[in-house]
Amino acid sequence: MTDQNILLVINPVAGRKIAKKLIYHIVDLLCRNNYKTTIFSTGDKGEATLFVKSHASEFAKIICCGGDGTLNEVFTGLIDAGVNIPVGYIPTGTTNDLATALKLTKNPRKAMQISVEGQNRIHDIGVFNDNKYFTYIASFGAFTSVAYRTPQWMKNSLGRVAYFINGVPSIGDIQPHKAKVIADGIEFEGEFVFGSVTNSTIIGGIIKLNPNEVSFDDGLFEVMLVRNPNSPKDLSNSIRCIVNHEYNEEHVLFLRAKEVAFTFDDPTDWTVDGEFAGTVTSACIKNLQGRAEIVVK
Repeated sequence: MTDQNILLVINPVAGRKIAKKLIYHIVDLLCRNNYKTTIFSTGDKGEATLFVKSHASEFAKIICCGGDGTLNEVFTGLIDAGVNIPVGYIPTGTTNDLATALKLTKNPRKAMQISVEGQNRIHDIGVFNDNKYFTYIASFGAFTSVAYRTPQWMKNSLGRVAYFINGVPSIGDIQPHKAKVIADGIEFEGEFVFGSVTNSTIIGGIIKLNPNEVSFDDGLFEVMLVRNPNSPKDLSNSIRCIVNHEYNEEHVLFLRAKEVAFTFDDPTDWTVDGEFAGTVTSACIKNLQGRAEIVVK
């Protein structure tokens, strides 16, 4: 291996199929910077993980051109392979939450340049039940299924609007989840309509955390739990708490922890980085501090 070997992972159907139009420009840029480039185009889910796992040790850097799901597959492959090399990210997905949190440009040409010439930033990775990794979020409850249930053709045609269209019918179906939660030894319980364990400043393109209070490499997650509102007033107060970052025990719990365990009364659906993670009655989420390197400006 030389320091010029690079792997370019492209998801040709992410977002509005922007990646397909960028292939020549990316490869041209890499060649002009004396990189020897191997291209892998994803097809079925999980293919990027398998390829990266098998070949990661052959490269000095990986550039991922796709959405948050593709990036998740790349890092999963690296962790499974026991390899830690920098990953550049050209975000061409529909939401690109992690790119937004890291203040990565959404301009594909500029993102290409940063992926080649930028600096490496240490980034924590989460692991869900010891078998699924995530770069920025694990969540359950309201709207968490929207991302993976929205058809790809709708995402390509409508972009972020597709998530809202696909999510509207589920508003009346929101159900509370009764759970016991243990965060770094602190225990509490209740009925929650939404819960997230994140290493990001933005959730689903809608919920925003205070960027001055979020660190991507401190070994701690930001944990948000929204209690079941018993009245329209409760719902209004919950929304106000989230928007104003003014959390309280009564409506929205917010804390930081390295490890969080959930025990539910009933099977509960979870997603990680916008992809379905399974239906479980218990979930243990751990922070793998500094397990990833992401190329930033």
